[in-house]
Amino acid sequence: MRLALVALAAALFGAACSARISGGGGGGQLDVDAGTTGGTTSGPTTDAMPPPTTPSCTSRTLYLNFEGQTLTQGPSDATTNHAGWMTIASGTAPPYLSGVANRAATIQAITDGVRMQLSQFPITVVTTRPASGNYVMIVFGGQRTAVGSNYGSGVNQLDCGDVRPNDVAWISDSVTPNQHVINTAIGAIGFGLGLTATNDPLDCMCGWANGCMSNNTVACKLGSPIARDTSTATQTCPAAAALQDEVATLHNAFCM
Repeated sequence: MRLALVALAAALFGAACSARISGGGGGGQLDVDAGTTGGTTSGPTTDAMPPPTTPSCTSRTLYLNFEGQTLTQGPSDATTNHAGWMTIASGTAPPYLSGVANRAATIQAITDGVRMQLSQFPITVVTTRPASGNYVMIVFGGQRTAVGSNYGSGVNQLDCGDVRPNDVAWISDSVTPNQHVINTAIGAIGFGLGLTATNDPLDCMCGWANGCMSNNTVACKLGSPIARDTSTATQTCPAAAALQDEVATLHNAFCM
């Protein structure tokens, strides 16, 4: 479920905020559940601008971690397995869908789906940890108590201004179907880049710290531009423009 409002996260580290959906006070970290608010609706979509001409995006890599991961509370940094949204000192996400018969096929389908939805850039998506460089890590597996998430579907930290390039997000085993997992992953990336909630059910940021009900039967879209939902003051970035360009934000983060 993409979450509605969140609890104020402790005045953690710096000006970042954490989300899929949660709240936080001025300059603190906001915890937000990366799931949806639970419904499936239909609604207008916002077309993304044409793909940029850059042949490849090498500034950052996207690492999908399905094999289990121990995380430590601290300023988010994928290279050191620290996550700023954690409510416990350390926790371990078990391997994603451990023991499920079709696990390998499901992981492949999710990986392929994330690559497809990011193919306009194109962003490099891997399932083994990069040996160097900046990368965003999304950890898949287990339930909220295992990793100290305030939210049951998933979480990332809202990073206003994208000051921490190596974000760490988490997505639960309980998020289904595959398209919901894929859409949640795209939203988690955006939240870690400073994108905030929208009210379009087909937009990738729908449900990130607001009550928008995502349509997770189809691939979510990246608005270019699209109106932010400013009704939840604790889940917005200071002085943020009313419109956010989600395509340009991902392009600038991964390709510039």
